[in-house]
This record gives sequence, structure tokens and C-alpha cells, in this order.
Amino acid sequence: MTIKVYLSTAGRPLDPAEATISVFDRGFLYGDSVYETLRTAGGHFVEMERHLVRLRRSAAGIGLEIPYTDQEIAEATRATCDATGNPDCYVRVVVTRGTGELGLDPRHAGVPLLVVVAKELKLAPAELYERGISAHIVDVRKISRRSLDPTLKTGNYLNSIQALRQATDNAAEDAIMLSVDGAVAEGATSNVFMVKDGAILTPSLKTGLLSGITRALICELARADGREVAEVTIWPDDLRAADEVFLTSSVRGPIAVTKLDGAPVGQGRVGPVTQRLSALYSDYLGWVARGELDRAESAS
Repeated sequence: MTIKVYLSTAGRPLDPAEATISVFDRGFLYGDSVYETLRTAGGHFVEMERHLVRLRRSAAGIGLEIPYTDQEIAEATRATCDATGNPDCYVRVVVTRGTGELGLDPRHAGVPLLVVVAKELKLAPAELYERGISAHIVDVRKISRRSLDPTLKTGNYLNSIQALRQATDNAAEDAIMLSVDGAVAEGATSNVFMVKDGAILTPSLKTGLLSGITRALICELARADGREVAEVTIWPDDLRAADEVFLTSSVRGPIAVTKLDGAPVGQGRVGPVTQRLSALYSDYLGWVARGELDRAESAS
């Protein structure tokens, strides 16, 4: 597996062993950074424009001014992916506040650092999509929006790490986190959907969660398919009583949860709505891969 790393301090893709940053970088010291994770399909970026919009929104939310244009970020990302030689890539784009004196005051930071990491795209095994995964509703709650806005995708990820640790300690493959009020919010690195009596439901952004790129895309594809989609408040017992549950993320796409807190979800297998949305998403990726962007955009 070939991995390449672009650093703005070097201005080119590097081998991982060459890609070093200062221990005084604020992203390393304090998680003072923003990032996006995306993928390619047929060598084409999937939803790059939306990812860049969210990257800038996250940066603005923490008072970080990104000195790189969208074109510069896209070109750096393209060069990094091309340098890997991989047919398709998993990509992470990071902007840190840069290096500075020890201390929290961001006014001491230097020039923001742009980092792009590209490696071979490896999806979850096919059997996971066929049988679904297990999830656990964890006790680790989402941080209050009054403390850290959950709509910002920052490098401060300890909250989700702790949630995933608790899930794996309970023999589950993923975590589902609740808001401080106890409503279903999101997965450790994903958004949550449920199906009840044919209706597709997902937690409202008012609950306090990240506005996922794939979450939005799945909602658009479902509505274009004539299906009812609603953003609502979902409580844990609602989720446990769902006919189907699935998670979405930019790399995995939609993946069914067939066991929740050790009990089967619905019939305990991937449900028909999840199967249909997975097929629509696969079609969408196919259009992107073939460069049929107009068709892909019209479908969403």
C-alpha cells in the first residue's frame, strides 16, 4: 500500500518517513486543527466541493484563517493522490493553526500548515455490508454545543475515541453517541439513520452532530427516489425499535447496523430500504468514477 503525504512546508508530496512536522505544531499539541476525510472513485474526488466548504466553515468556527485557496488545496490533494499510484485513494486534508510558543493563546501561532495524506482506498470487507455490523449506544456523551460546536470537524477527537473504546469493550463494532440531553446524535465517525414503517429518519442537526457530507447525499438520493426522509429527534428506545438502522460516512458509505446493544435490529439482517439506498449510492459512485458528474449531480 503506497502512502504519500503533502506538507505545505515542503510544497510537494513526500514519503511518510520524510513527512515530519514540529512538535510545537498546535494541531499536535492541542488538536487545534480542522480536517476533512474523503475518497476518490475512478480517480475522481467524491464531493470535493462540499468537503472544502465544510473545511472552511469549520476553520471559521474556530477562528482559523486558511491562507490556501480551494484550488491550491485541490491541486495539492490531486498531486498527492497521483503520487501514490493507487487506483483509488482514501484522503485526509488537514489544516493546523501552525507552530508557536507553548501556551493556548492562538495569537502566538505562525503560518497554518496544510497536510494531505493519501493512501490506498480499502473499504470494509464485503461480508460486513452483507451481514451488517453491531453497534452499542455508549455512555460517553457528545460534548455540549456550548463547549465545542459539534458541527465543526476539528482535530479534537478524544470524545469519539472514548466512545469507540467503550463500544469495542462491549463487543460491538461501532459506537452510537447521545447528546447531553440523551437523544441519539451520531456514530463515532458516522451519521445515524433509522427506518420505521417505511419512513427514513435521521437525527436533526439541532440535536448536536456533524452535518455529514454522505448524510446529505443519502437524504438527496432517497428523496429523488420518492422516499420520505425526516430530520427529527430520535431517542435510544426509538432506535432500538427501528425496522432498520444504518450508518453513513464518506469512506464506508451506508452500512447497516443489524445488532444494537446485543439485540437484533428488526429482522436482524440488512433491510430492503438500506439495500436500496446502498444501491443508489453505488450507482452514484459509478457515475462519479466514469466522469458523468452531470448525471451524478442530477441524481442528488
